[in-house]
Amino acid sequence: MRFSFQQGGWGASLADKLVRKCDVLNRGFSGYNTRWAKIILPRLIRKGNSLDIPVAVTIFFGANDSALKDENPKQHIPLEEYAANLKSMVQYLKSVDIPENRVILITPTPLCETAWEKECIIQGCKLNRLNSVVGEYANACLQVAQDCGTDVLNLWTLMQ
Repeated sequence: MRFSFQQGGWGASLADKLVRKCDVLNRGFSGYNTRWAKIILPRLIRKGNSLDIPVAVTIFFGANDSALKDENPKQHIPLEEYAANLKSMVQYLKSVDIPENRVILITPTPLCETAWEKECIIQGCKLNRLNSVVGEYANACLQVAQDCGTDVLNLWTLMQ
């Protein structure tokens, strides 16, 4: 999300495709997990007039939440809380008149452990994420989408 509006980024490409049709707003926060996102969501999207209702809202979390508790306790969110936080965000959006059919959950992407471990070593820490754990969070995201009646983009499966 952080680099999506740089030249050639997916956010910039999407905004270019939709120019004069709608505005593409990126409200991604690098390093955030669902606990922190749930807190700031009401500052980002508020109840407004019908002209302010987004065509779609995507919720894309899980990579930071799935960090290993012992190696990255700052970002780690237990699996059950992750699911509850996603549900809470969907419920909040409904409370400000954004129907569930305009909400799209996005699963976390697979993790290349060897590449991530190299990055961890550069940062002076141990491997703090595992692909198998990320998969559990992706499955939880799929279940939340089903429970809440939202669409879901299953990047976990698409990128395997």
